[in-house]
Amino acid sequence: MMTEPMPLGWFDLVTDLRLALMKDYPGIAITEMSADRGWLHVRCDDGGLDPASRLRLDRLVQGYVTQSLTTCMSCGSYHGRDRRGRRVICDECESTKETCNA
Repeated sequence: MMTEPMPLGWFDLVTDLRLALMKDYPGIAITEMSADRGWLHVRCDDGGLDPASRLRLDRLVQGYVTQSLTTCMSCGSYHGRDRRGRRVICDECESTKETCNA
């Protein structure tokens, strides 16, 4: 379930996460993914996993969530900063708001 459109700058980040999940956890479904409050939120249906596998899954997902905190929502650069708690964008995109899609 996607609650809002995913920022274009996070396309590679989200694609990499989905590929990692398909590789390491092919039976796991993503039940929620959003860019709520300026960072990536992901929930997976992990009910069928043992505790050790669930912990590894949580760490995998958390790594991508952490990356979202510095990935520009507009251009995808790794120079993004939190802008008032709702957007993570780089200085260049902040200065050209008219072209920013965050």
